[in-house]
Amino acid sequence: MILFEEWGRTEWFLLLVNAVATYIVVQFLRRKIKRKLDEVEARQRHHLHQRRPEDEKVNEDPSED
Repeated sequence: MILFEEWGRTEWFLLLVNAVATYIVVQFLRRKIKRKLDEVEARQRHHLHQRRPEDEKVNEDPSED
């Protein structure tokens, strides 16, 4: 396989540009996914925080037995 020996400056430049573009896209997607996961975790914590007082009220009310 003598593939790389046949490459000129244009092919090497395009390889470099594609590598940089791939790196940028991967970093963007990682950051976007991390932010979305943080948002979901915050939403879950918020719902758990809201639900706890309701659960405590139900457990403390023995009058409905």
